[in-house]
Amino acid sequence: MRAKLPALEKNILKYRALQMVLLLHEVESLRSFLIGSIRKTDSLPWRTGTERLPAGTRGPMQKALDLLVSEAILTEAESKDLQAIVELRNKVGHAVHELVEDISAPPDLRTGARYYDYGALERFERYRRKIERGMMGNFVMQVDFRVVAFEHAEATYREELARLRKRIDRQYAQRSDTAA
Repeated sequence: MRAKLPALEKNILKYRALQMVLLLHEVESLRSFLIGSIRKTDSLPWRTGTERLPAGTRGPMQKALDLLVSEAILTEAESKDLQAIVELRNKVGHAVHELVEDISAPPDLRTGARYYDYGALERFERYRRKIERGMMGNFVMQVDFRVVAFEHAEATYREELARLRKRIDRQYAQRSDTAA
């Protein structure tokens, strides 16, 4: 029988899981918004020039971010950070065990200290708002109904994140007091 994790570690895992779900949604929503908005803008009859993201383009998200840099909507550093967050999203989808092994794996199976980026979701949301503001003047803004379909789930997850954050802070403080 496996040993149970202490309450603090259980709550940290729950917190990460909720953040990961929100990050999965946010990245896919931005991807759809960016690619759709650029393609819709390029299809306008009065727009001259070649399509910037034609259907079948390899790496459309990367090319969309490059376009945002060339349009001075994002800086190069912001684009690189966004790409790192997208890579974190990919890890959630393909190697989620790597994002929790520092807590959940037995000590002899841990592959080394990993850093979970607790600020990635917040930074991503800031970039999303900046991108939307920056695209307003020169792009057709695609509406994505997946945001509406996810709205109640998102609100629930955010409420639970706030509750968990308080609980984690309290449990961490208690542990620190006991250790001192």
